[in-house]
Amino acid sequence: MEEPRNPHDIALGHAIRRLRKQAQLSQQELADRARVPAAMISQIESGGVDADWGTLRRLASALEVQLADVFRLTEEFEPGGES
Repeated sequence: MEEPRNPHDIALGHAIRRLRKQAQLSQQELADRARVPAAMISQIESGGVDADWGTLRRLASALEVQLADVFRLTEEFEPGGES
């Protein structure tokens, strides 16, 4: 039986997707910039994987944003957040 997705992972995925779209990057382009598999970008954006600290740092760098900005946007997508 599949485990339910963590609300924080889902919120993080929404944040990464929004930042990627704002940067006008495909999942493959972001993956190439961040040096991670494209499948991982898909899994992160869908909330299906808990990204580790190093991956999040590489994603923020590839998106040309501060890691703190990723976390602030994630909070907006959390249950009870602004979005």
